[in-house]
Amino acid sequence: MDDKAVSQSFLKIQSIRKRSNAASILLKDGDVIVALDNTLFFKGDKALVEDLVEQKKKKQKTLLTIFRGGVFFDVFVDGSLGCEFIPTDLNDTETIQQLFSKKRILDKEKMSTFFAMRDLGNNFEIIKEQKNISAGLMPPLWLAYHHKWSLLIIFSVISLLLISLSFWLFLIGWISTSMYCYLAQRELLISFSMLSGKAFSIILASNNIENAEKIVRELNPKSKFKYSKLQDPQPISENADNLVENKNEENKISKTQQALV
Repeated sequence: MDDKAVSQSFLKIQSIRKRSNAASILLKDGDVIVALDNTLFFKGDKALVEDLVEQKKKKQKTLLTIFRGGVFFDVFVDGSLGCEFIPTDLNDTETIQQLFSKKRILDKEKMSTFFAMRDLGNNFEIIKEQKNISAGLMPPLWLAYHHKWSLLIIFSVISLLLISLSFWLFLIGWISTSMYCYLAQRELLISFSMLSGKAFSIILASNNIENAEKIVRELNPKSKFKYSKLQDPQPISENADNLVENKNEENKISKTQQALV
């Protein structure tokens, strides 16, 4: 990639190596790297690798801004992506730069990672990567908050059985369950989401779950959320629906159950 091209273009992902950082955060061919830590990035692929490696040495995560299908979203990355890049052309570069100037810039320190899970009916569940102390202090309330009613019922029945046998058995079971729920809360939520027929769709960074849902809706206009402040998606005409499907074949869940928005 020559210096002139680098100075006038963003980096577009041409291919992604398996088991790479880019694959783990569900980036796709055609995604455009627009900014690092909210600063436009024009320095080229070698500089990108160097910057990401340097940030990893400092034990700091880098916030990447990605442009996909006319939508910006952010994602945290730890280390080199493992991608092959091509430069964007002049028209695309100018268009993306103009759109980025209107993007709402969020404070990196106040952002968290969100996992968007979806099923074949475009029903989404957003899971925040954050340890909630309530999961360790009061597992039943934490399960009720996340609407995991089946697990709550099982937990309640086992607790009643244990306390009827011995208070000490109940106490040991409560402490063990509390520790497990606190340490593995993300894995528990993801596992139950997958058991309900959902698969990974996109990983993104945002300051709250409402904004994360808005980004998912922009990427997938058909997305539906069971417990959300967002309204149900507007119906799409048959012709428009066909155009969306042709343009975004990757919206379908693959045979390996990995969904991509």
